[in-house]
Amino acid sequence: MCTTVLVGKKASRTGSTMIARNCDTEKPIQPVKFISVKEDEVTSGTFHSVLTNFSKEYPQKALSYQMIPFVEQETLGIFGEAGINAKNVAMSSTESIFSNPSVLAIDPLTTEGLGEDSLLSMVLPYIASAREGVKYVGAMIEKAGSHEGNGIIFSDKDEIWYMEIPCGHHWVAQRIPDEHCAVIANQSIIQEVDFSDDENFMYSPGIQTFVERYSLNPDETTFNFRHIFGTSNLQDRKYNTARVWYGQKYLGYENASPTAEDMPFTFKPAHKVTVDEVGYVLSSHFDETEYDPFNKNDEQKAHAFRPISMNRTAESHILEIRNNVPAEIAGLLWLNSGPTAFNSYVPFYANSNDTSSLYNETSLTFEFNQAYWRSRLLAVLVERDYDKLAFSNFGYLTDAKTLAHHLIFETDNNASHRTGKELRDYLTTCNEENALKMNQLALKHIGDLVSQGLDLSQLTYDITKDI
Repeated sequence: MCTTVLVGKKASRTGSTMIARNCDTEKPIQPVKFISVKEDEVTSGTFHSVLTNFSKEYPQKALSYQMIPFVEQETLGIFGEAGINAKNVAMSSTESIFSNPSVLAIDPLTTEGLGEDSLLSMVLPYIASAREGVKYVGAMIEKAGSHEGNGIIFSDKDEIWYMEIPCGHHWVAQRIPDEHCAVIANQSIIQEVDFSDDENFMYSPGIQTFVERYSLNPDETTFNFRHIFGTSNLQDRKYNTARVWYGQKYLGYENASPTAEDMPFTFKPAHKVTVDEVGYVLSSHFDETEYDPFNKNDEQKAHAFRPISMNRTAESHILEIRNNVPAEIAGLLWLNSGPTAFNSYVPFYANSNDTSSLYNETSLTFEFNQAYWRSRLLAVLVERDYDKLAFSNFGYLTDAKTLAHHLIFETDNNASHRTGKELRDYLTTCNEENALKMNQLALKHIGDLVSQGLDLSQLTYDITKDI
């Protein structure tokens, strides 16, 4: 149950495309790792999902790519979640969405269908553009169907495509306008589909006939995908719409109510958006509103809606494809090991051989020297006394943003005279060294939190003051 933020290249301050998402799992502890998969590492055999009956032969040629898979793959599946491949194509999968009973009764989800556990591994290594990603998944859905309702995001340096698969075999994908953003929260959100506009829309074969044959369209003159295939109920208004409302509000598009049903899919932000602002949305909990769970004045309003940042966020990613640097260093994957409200985003170069020793191995039980577990320790230390430690955490997050951007600035500059294997090796070294520097800052903050936390202990007694 995730939250997604999309930013077109003309809506971002640096001209980058950005696709970002919180991966929220069912449990607060669901270990993930961040790895690189080498070119042609898998070129033979058949992929078998451990969760569904989906299987497919691996193509004979594969690109290198990154992914953020579950550790417990034998029982849970791979769930690669997000990554950037060697062609600077980014993919985030998936935003869980749901269809209404009228649609599912006619086109149910399939047991042999493509699911979230399989998507990244079976798609990202084999596509050369965002548009191609939509077509590639569409062809697989036409053959095998879909196991669940999913929203899939693709991007390259020019385009962002958002694809919704709410039922067994039908789907629609829309290109995000370059000047626009989008915030998505577990609902089918694509609105009017223009079937004559091939530049900005793609869709499953026969979808118009399907809708007409079974009288699924509640509107007389438009084909509104959200109205036809989506849901709008009490659960949506408590769990989903408020997150869209807050994200749009923060980026400069005002809506009157967090329960409004007519919030637009895409919108033009009030200003050019930065990667830090995308991270802020994904780290937010209705900050500076009465709906903040840390609001002590009104408990009912404080827990009226599901916040964006959650204790069960396994990881959060921002996939940035930059247009103001050479293509060889354009892909950045910003990773927050979660929970996002208390932890920073760490940048990694996509054109590298590996991620970092702090991230590419994660144990199922607590290990202090692993990024996944360190981030959870930090979160527990802050939230326990949030009203007293929030300012300290804000200082840490500010310092972390400054350090992250400085590391990118230095790495970009030092990469300018390198090419090919030398550049890839250099970026691999930088991924490790930059992650270690970001980790050192986090460890210092943890040390400060321990000291401050002990000062807040109830088990204290000063004979000179307490008698």
